[in-house]
Amino acid sequence: MSESRKIKCLVVDDEPYALRLMQDEIRKISFLECAGACSSAKAAMPFIEDGIDLLFLDIQMPNLTGIQFLRTLKNPPMVIITTAYEKYALDGFELDVIDYLMKPIIFDRFVKAVNKARELFLLRIAKPSNAGQSFVINANYKKVKIFCDDVLYVEGLKDYVKIFLASSSKAILTRINLKGIESILPQGSFFRIHNSFIVNLSKITSFQKHQIFIDKKSLPVGEKFASAFEKRYGGSN
Repeated sequence: MSESRKIKCLVVDDEPYALRLMQDEIRKISFLECAGACSSAKAAMPFIEDGIDLLFLDIQMPNLTGIQFLRTLKNPPMVIITTAYEKYALDGFELDVIDYLMKPIIFDRFVKAVNKARELFLLRIAKPSNAGQSFVINANYKKVKIFCDDVLYVEGLKDYVKIFLASSSKAILTRINLKGIESILPQGSFFRIHNSFIVNLSKITSFQKHQIFIDKKSLPVGEKFASAFEKRYGGSN
């Protein structure tokens, strides 16, 4: 998959005018492709199941609101909220949406939002697969094999590190420093974002200049690492 692939978008809004307007705005952006436009969450489901990259989602819709719909999705695409109601901003933040656009949407603001989505999109498709790669550490007086793709992030604690895994709620503690574990992990798949943290890039769900999110877990991006992080992923938010 290359960076030239367009971002497949779906627009969901119960207002016909808003649907047409958003489709027109999408056509103006070279890296976007409108895969469909729906007036209800129910009508959007077939598109979601087929696979889209970015969802423009209205909040106030009959039967099922945008927020309620978003909460039903196990593996949601990237989401940009479009609404006339500012009161839903907190809900959007908790659901890790890319951005929150207030109607009437100004084109410059729209461009800023989709550029954020593009940065995250490129981050995701650029990651080499870790499938099958593994390493062995000493933990709890035994040798433990860890698959790289299972690692969410690593936290350094002086001469120890805690390795957080997708498959376990309990972190693994091992006697090695962060520099040592960094040399073990596959280059290009993991990134040091802080004096105390290394993250699995494929697990990042959203990011900002000074923090990244892995699902609902927030991790800081250190000041001295921020520039390299921004350069690696095409600029700041």
